[in-house]
Amino acid sequence: MAARTPFNRLITPPPAAVSGPATEIAAMTLHDLATALRRGRLSSREATQACLERIAAHDGRDGLNAFVTVDAEGALAQARRCDELAAKREYLGPLHGVPIAIKDALDTAGLRTTGGAKVFERRVPDRDAPVVHNLRHAGAVVLGKTNLHECSYGITSNNPHYGPVRNPHDRSRIPGGSSGGSGAAVAAGLCAGAVGTDTGGSVRIPAALCGGVGFKPTLGRLDVAGMMGLSWTCDVAGPMTRSVADAVIMLQAMAAPARDKLPALPAPSRLGSDAAYLRGLRIGVPRAHVAAGNAPAVDACMRATEARLRELGALIVDVDVPGIERAIQQGFAIVVPESMVLLERYWSAQHPARSLRDDIAHFGADFGGVVASELGGSARPVPAHVYVETLRVGRERLRAAFLGVLGEVDVVLMPTTPAPAVPIAEDREMTLNGERLDTFATFIRYTFSVSLAGLPAISVPGGRNADGLPLGVQFVAAPWREDTLAHAAHAFELASTD
Repeated sequence: MAARTPFNRLITPPPAAVSGPATEIAAMTLHDLATALRRGRLSSREATQACLERIAAHDGRDGLNAFVTVDAEGALAQARRCDELAAKREYLGPLHGVPIAIKDALDTAGLRTTGGAKVFERRVPDRDAPVVHNLRHAGAVVLGKTNLHECSYGITSNNPHYGPVRNPHDRSRIPGGSSGGSGAAVAAGLCAGAVGTDTGGSVRIPAALCGGVGFKPTLGRLDVAGMMGLSWTCDVAGPMTRSVADAVIMLQAMAAPARDKLPALPAPSRLGSDAAYLRGLRIGVPRAHVAAGNAPAVDACMRATEARLRELGALIVDVDVPGIERAIQQGFAIVVPESMVLLERYWSAQHPARSLRDDIAHFGADFGGVVASELGGSARPVPAHVYVETLRVGRERLRAAFLGVLGEVDVVLMPTTPAPAVPIAEDREMTLNGERLDTFATFIRYTFSVSLAGLPAISVPGGRNADGLPLGVQFVAAPWREDTLAHAAHAFELASTD
């Protein structure tokens, strides 16, 4: 079976991806795997069993720890059904028989959904979240639920209850978060693709740090019902894959059936076979925002990316997004109180006889500290007037600033993160350029602003540092312009594998 290996010039595959059982299947993109299944060169049972064997070889508490729950029995049953249908030349959809993973923040019928919290370890939904339902309807086989930062509130995926997810490129380092298990599982070839959720960068950051693709759609593109989310103002779900085309296939499946009156998503078959789309494309770089405070390798990655884009005919334009430097502060003023409202809702449904305020200690120190700051005995919650003012004024000004820039250029280019993956031991504080910094705030520097503005973005591999750790760059577009993002990112991907 021939397999494409995207980004082979920019990103070296992690050790787990090229070792253990079924490495041929692990090397296949989702598109190639779906094609092999459709043409009968491979059965869904074979592909699913291969992924389960790879999970057994590379995952678990002492391994990558990418999964909280593996549903081998359920996955094989789904695979058998897909094979029975395929034998009759009947296919459920574009993902027929393809094994994928779901972040453990999205409801799965009959399969526990913990949100990464110990207090929800026995929570078993009776129905799938709409995006999961749509993926199953498209033929996807669900292998299980991936590990994450507790309650999705963080970027390290160092979970105090289910153990830390480990970066497949260096198991002593974080994979990013909060969708770290999904990012690690995809990069290591434990599944063909995975679903993450993104409130402030949680799809894009682990994709970047693990060397994959993370596609954050426009706020409102996908149904977020059945998501153990943090913020109705920022929450989205998104695909995490090994190629742009794969992300487009998954995003289309997650969105189906199409929501009324939304602009169409890009067709994978129309992405093109070369980098011609970049000729004349206007790409804005918020120079002042991205010019300082990065790891040297990130700056080098951006220079190389810009140089390559210019070679391919793109027009690089310096732009300014007024107020972008305040996005993190504004974002927390919105997300923190909204997350407490949602947490209370999940809690009362699961523990109706107990008060959340009396059980804060059951959360880990990281997320528990946030809960205590809002609901505890010595709480100093975000004032209501600050929340309302930020939501109605600060957020709208940031969104208007982005839209002003995106009225002049086709996409905005930024690093996905200001540094490569840090050691797991630095999950609270990290060292960058000799300074001790808050790890969470540092890693969302370039992603939270996009989430707050509700814009679509895609992170793709941009290079690696001297230690071989992946680095990502992200393209950002105007609302509903996922087609522009897909075409631009796909063209860059093709140019990066020359």
